[in-house]
Amino acid sequence: MKAPDLPPEELERQAALERTGLLDTEPEERFDRFTRMACNAFQVPIALVSLVDENRQWFKSCQGLSASETSRGISFCGHAILNSSLLVIEDASLDPRFSDNPLVTGDPHIRFYAGAPLHNSEGFRLGTLCLIDRVPRTFGEEDESLLREIADCVEREINLQAAAEFYRDLKHSERRARAIIDGTRIGTWEWNVQTGETVFNERWANICGYTLEELEPVSIQTWLGLAHPDDLPESERLLNAHFVGELPEYDYRCRMKHRDGHWVWVHDRGQVFEWTPDGKPLMMYGTHADITQEMDNLNKIKHQNEALSILSDLALDAEPNDGRRIEKALRLGADYLDLPLGIVSEIHSNVYSIQWFVAPEGSGLEQKASFPLKDTYCSMLLGSRESLAIAHMAKSSYRGHRCYDKFGLESYLAAPIFIRDRLYGTLNFSSPDPREEDFTETEVTFVTLLARWVGALIERQISVRMITKLVEQTPGMLYQYRLWPDGRGAFPYSSPSIKDIYGVTPEEVQEDASACFTRIHPDDLPKVAASIDESAQTLSIWHCHYRVDNGQSGWRWVEGKSSPERMPDGSIIWHGYIADINEAKQTELALQESEAQLRGFYELSPIGIALNDYLTGAFLDVNDALLRPTGYSRDQLMGLGYGQLLPPEFEDQQQQIIAELQQDKHFGPHEVEIMRADASTYPAIVRGMRISSPSGQPLIWTLIEDISEQKKVDRMKSEFISTVSHELRTPLTSISGSLGLVESGTLGALPEKAERMVSIAHRNTEQLKELVNDLLDMEKLVSGKMTMNLQLHELGPVIEEAVERLGTYALESGVTVRVQSSSPKIVSKIDRSRLGQAFTNLLSNAIKFSPPDGQVLVQIKVEDSRVRIRVIDQGPGIPEGFRGRIFQKFAQADSSDTRGKRGTGLGLAITKEIMTQMGGNVGFQSREGDGSTFWLELEQAKA
Repeated sequence: MKAPDLPPEELERQAALERTGLLDTEPEERFDRFTRMACNAFQVPIALVSLVDENRQWFKSCQGLSASETSRGISFCGHAILNSSLLVIEDASLDPRFSDNPLVTGDPHIRFYAGAPLHNSEGFRLGTLCLIDRVPRTFGEEDESLLREIADCVEREINLQAAAEFYRDLKHSERRARAIIDGTRIGTWEWNVQTGETVFNERWANICGYTLEELEPVSIQTWLGLAHPDDLPESERLLNAHFVGELPEYDYRCRMKHRDGHWVWVHDRGQVFEWTPDGKPLMMYGTHADITQEMDNLNKIKHQNEALSILSDLALDAEPNDGRRIEKALRLGADYLDLPLGIVSEIHSNVYSIQWFVAPEGSGLEQKASFPLKDTYCSMLLGSRESLAIAHMAKSSYRGHRCYDKFGLESYLAAPIFIRDRLYGTLNFSSPDPREEDFTETEVTFVTLLARWVGALIERQISVRMITKLVEQTPGMLYQYRLWPDGRGAFPYSSPSIKDIYGVTPEEVQEDASACFTRIHPDDLPKVAASIDESAQTLSIWHCHYRVDNGQSGWRWVEGKSSPERMPDGSIIWHGYIADINEAKQTELALQESEAQLRGFYELSPIGIALNDYLTGAFLDVNDALLRPTGYSRDQLMGLGYGQLLPPEFEDQQQQIIAELQQDKHFGPHEVEIMRADASTYPAIVRGMRISSPSGQPLIWTLIEDISEQKKVDRMKSEFISTVSHELRTPLTSISGSLGLVESGTLGALPEKAERMVSIAHRNTEQLKELVNDLLDMEKLVSGKMTMNLQLHELGPVIEEAVERLGTYALESGVTVRVQSSSPKIVSKIDRSRLGQAFTNLLSNAIKFSPPDGQVLVQIKVEDSRVRIRVIDQGPGIPEGFRGRIFQKFAQADSSDTRGKRGTGLGLAITKEIMTQMGGNVGFQSREGDGSTFWLELEQAKA
């Protein structure tokens, strides 16, 4: 037996058969009429209308046979559709193709077969009208002609149905297109390019505030009269480019004059669909969409992004000179605000001084120039911590201020600069010309944040100058000495006085400290080396007396003392001093002065510092930076223990700190809440180390950094991201919907290139929507605004739904997903939707990073009353250096294997927040190059 071959156009033929809608439908009289006619006309027991499907032949009409279908592999009709002529088998038992066919050797015992192929309107052979007899017989030309005529009638029925369905679809498409146009309120236009005749719909006129009747008679001149003159040249260029084939369509965003006098932004799109015989454009059709709100939103977002970009660039600027950084900030700020004058001022009592500025040539401004404070605009900020924005001074409530008469500035935007919570001066931008519109919230926020950044630089300058002066006045040598595990030593920092002690400059020992050790007396060198080793081993204070020769005054006794700190790379840094103690008095003075200076550093530190007894936790000493935010007096705080500054809910973290001190002799950093005297709290970062006093008493040095301002900045950042995300969501939804309609072909077919570009734009818009949605989800989760509806649910259905939802994605990626569960019903208290979101993030990542033909295994197991849902993939694994950041926001690995598979960088961060808020956990195990296992863990509920 020979199975029938497949026609060369089999895929197209199969698609055409599907479009008929006949497969697996009920019998119809219009087909049965012809099979009965065939049986009577040819005196055969069996006549069929057979449709050849992918793996079967199915009988739409059947006379004399009880079966409704047979396998295509043994079908006669599968051979008959290989060409358009009739297939006649007068005795199948004698034909080598069919003699051992089961339809011949068994029921219905076919001997005679005649099949006429049935064609659709496109010429594809869908099946046959066939005759079957159980005895051999002959079939002449007249028989063949009659069979063909009956088959043509069957073909007509098939094609009439297709035409009727096509007509219904066409009418439905027209109604849908009209509904879409009306629903989306899009203006439409038709233009005879050669005559200028134009047809607009009512919405086209409404966009500009008119009715269509008011614009009659309409022509191309109607559009030209309403269009913005500045936009017409580019519109003409784009039209000509489309007419000559350089552009597939005309697409332009332009302005049109509204009846009320303002300008309306419209998205004008069109295409030539009819051409004159000599190839000139004839009929052009297009749409007008009002995008005024979209353009306003885009401009607002652009303005916000420019501000964020400037602030980010300034923060990352590697310029070491703070003065030049501030001048750059003034230039960027002036350009951004379109205000020519930018000044950083300092206020001393009643005097206003210019410290840095940018201004046009001939402005008359000079650095360090001073003015009476009462004559300046900045005097209007006194007593307030808020920014001041004046768009038009002459029209404002401040127009009577003396500064207006003195300087005549019309527009002014300023923010105060505070240093250690005291007013230093102002950051201000101004212009002698008024602004047409008020300053935006974004512009005011930008100047406020820029003022804080400038304040931080100035505060650092002040601190550096103060420390430099203190160091210059310190007797002896201040230094940092670093010792690496391989024995290398260096002085990363040493004061200029190192020249007096060792006879070398700071630069000579910055990379290699050996020159200093050559200056130590040979008899003292072993003692010095041993004391350094002991301090390194025990992290105890290094203290040693020894002799050195600085090359000028012979051997002199010096005293060295420093505190060690172990670094992450295993090296140790000592922070301390070395003083000349050759004469007793000089030694006493040097020690006293050094102690006073070090105490000054301690008290002037902007970070709170505390010294506590390790065994009792009692405070032995604190600096003012710790007292200020707590609200305690020194005596009150000295009467407390270390643990009394932490709220009860931080008991576990307190135990962890104790464990770290016992094991590593240092702890942190940890973020905690510190109790104030009034029982309120403030956030802080704490870190510290365990040391021993000269008498052997164990002590704890603790740094307590108040991060309240940092938290405020983080909140402002989150609010800013949330605002940007919300502002993006509405236009993105509109853009995505419009692109989706265009891509689907609802508004008409597009040229192949345009269709491809629209598809790319649609995908990118959807990806940007995903980023915005993730940003909003992350903001809601972190801020606690996302409500968790925790109820008892079975976990199996949640997992199965997510797997089914990602089935198409897995299939497209060539990845199979298999689910294993240790129990048929596992119940936990969850928010069903959010758990599905968290699991979907893990599963989609596993599919994304799996190789083609790979497998992702999902396991649900109960371990010690905890349910663990594992997602195991065969991907490249997680790079070692990325694992510590994997659950952070916007964290993405940057390897060559993953750069092409990027997402928003928020999925795992969102997953972690969701699981935390449901009382669960998330984690992973991975070996680079050998796949990853991510898991979600929940408490199992009792059934």
